[in-house]
Amino acid sequence: MIFRQAEMSDIPQIMVITARGIASLKEQGSPQWQDGYGPTQSQIEQDIKKGAAYVLEDGKITAYAALIAGKDPVYTAIEEGNWSGTQPYVSIHRVVVDSSLTGNGLAKKMLLHLLVVSQQSGFNDIRIDTYPLNIGMQKAIKKAGFVYRGKVNFPIPHGDRWAYQYLAK
Repeated sequence: MIFRQAEMSDIPQIMVITARGIASLKEQGSPQWQDGYGPTQSQIEQDIKKGAAYVLEDGKITAYAALIAGKDPVYTAIEEGNWSGTQPYVSIHRVVVDSSLTGNGLAKKMLLHLLVVSQQSGFNDIRIDTYPLNIGMQKAIKKAGFVYRGKVNFPIPHGDRWAYQYLAK
């Protein structure tokens, strides 16, 4: 399994696993990423241009995520909890694993790689969120060492998310 920065040539495969992920969430009864609110090709292209896009591959793309540096306005309005510290942070967004491979620990593996990249880039505060019904992602987040911090709300339908934080030592 290779972890690397995504390239423009990866976009078709990333879009295939993203479409599968959206369909899988729908099958689970989750409104997350439905009705056009999931990751778009344009967002992924921007992630790649910024050097913020990463993939896992094993002959084909098996997982994708974006590592976004800088303050996230949604994260500044955390409710029913708080972030620990005020240091600069990176946020992990748009995590998707090929739904034909779920249950193999790929989401956790991707998160652990992103933690290493974050720390190598000088960030010891890493944040992530997921929809309350996304149990698989919650498990991966916790197994990667993140701690639940509260709730955030994206300005989209069903934008409520549970927020987690990882603080490197």
